[in-house]
Amino acid sequence: MNTIHILKNYWYIDIKMIRTLIFSVFFITTCGCQNSINTSPDDPENMNPILSHIPENYSIIKEDNFDFFSSENWSKGLTHDDDNSIRMLWNRNTGGEHLLNDKYAGYILDENVYISDDGLLYLENRKENVQGTNPVGDFEYSTGWINSLQKINFNGTEKGIYIEIKAKFPKGNKVWPAIWLIDDSENRGWPPEIDIWEYFGRFFDSNRQDLMYMRYIYGLWNDKKNHSAAIENFHEIYNASNEFKIYGFQWTNEIMRWYIDGALVHEKNSGFEIPLSDWPNKKMCLVINNGLMSAVAEEDTIFPNSLIIDYIKIFQKDD
Repeated sequence: MNTIHILKNYWYIDIKMIRTLIFSVFFITTCGCQNSINTSPDDPENMNPILSHIPENYSIIKEDNFDFFSSENWSKGLTHDDDNSIRMLWNRNTGGEHLLNDKYAGYILDENVYISDDGLLYLENRKENVQGTNPVGDFEYSTGWINSLQKINFNGTEKGIYIEIKAKFPKGNKVWPAIWLIDDSENRGWPPEIDIWEYFGRFFDSNRQDLMYMRYIYGLWNDKKNHSAAIENFHEIYNASNEFKIYGFQWTNEIMRWYIDGALVHEKNSGFEIPLSDWPNKKMCLVINNGLMSAVAEEDTIFPNSLIIDYIKIFQKDD
């Protein structure tokens, strides 16, 4: 028998077979559908993590260990720090320079982004009253965002890219932190958007909780499509608010792959899950933010809370 062996009334599971079963199965849907990935805390890959999965024949092209805040790599908030005409595309009716849209509850402030003495980047959610000016309004929370608009960008379809981030994610029903990619080409548009790691303490006003999404949004702004997969019980499985995990993402002209501590957790394929004509083929930059969801009550959320980054490394496929 391949999977279960019987020996003197004891049985054990063939680890190689279990790994194959777990990581060869991906919950794949057509456009607009959302999937859930259930990973057991007793998964051998979690008990013996590889930690890193840098693809063969990839070389590092950018590294930030956050010994200081590098304005060469990052701007705070939603705009470029030297030219605020270079900006994320916030909602024209509900957003502004300090708020992407009214789905978010936190007013974005530069002071919520800081480097600790031990070289960690903190993007912090705080419970405080803020009198907003852009957009105008009274806010009960503040939050921290950074972007790499016109500073760090790449096109994985032209030349394969692998991103590795060592991080701790906050938890709590209201939190909504994310690491994502947006269009950074000359004629910036939306979509495309690749949500590499997007955590929902509670998914909008549903009963679904503790979800880590891996999502690609494509199409047109008035006819967008969405291919998503989610790891359920994310913090329960990974203890990711107390322990640093290594989050990997690979993007080539054929595949997108997601890794946690070196273990493959999700994959999207050009021409299969995503139509060939909709595969991203633009320069894209990074957005990293903590966040709070307007539609969700605080419930078990503790303030302040932070998305904490130890390092970011970007690798590119060799010629």
